Amino acid sequence: MNAQGNLSSELENLKLQLVQLNAELKEVSTEMIQHQFTELPVFVAHQENAQIGELLFDRIEYGFQYSLNATTIERLIELNIIQQERFIDFKKAYGDPSKNYCVLWLSGENTRFIFMPFK
Repeated sequence: MNAQGNLSSELENLKLQLVQLNAELKEVSTEMIQHQFTELPVFVAHQENAQIGELLFDRIEYGFQYSLNATTIERLIELNIIQQERFIDFKKAYGDPSKNYCVLWLSGENTRFIFMPFK
């Protein structure tokens, strides 16, 4: 399989995992907003020990391909993962946080943001 095909396969595996955790992610996201921790929660998917946010699901413990952490948009700006001047564009891409969520997928050179609807 070529690099692009492998990347697509990994992305599909991540999306399947996110679908399985949809209810839990929605609950965490809602609580983060209601308790005013952030207006835009962000989940971090990783296979290493990412030091961004709080661990929600350990991949080994749950048998997933990726561990998931929860963090805030403010923390990502603080870490310069998102530049302050790009915040408006990010917020537009995110959409309504009661209907959508964002995952920062840490996958080597292929790190990217993924925006998903809650089911």
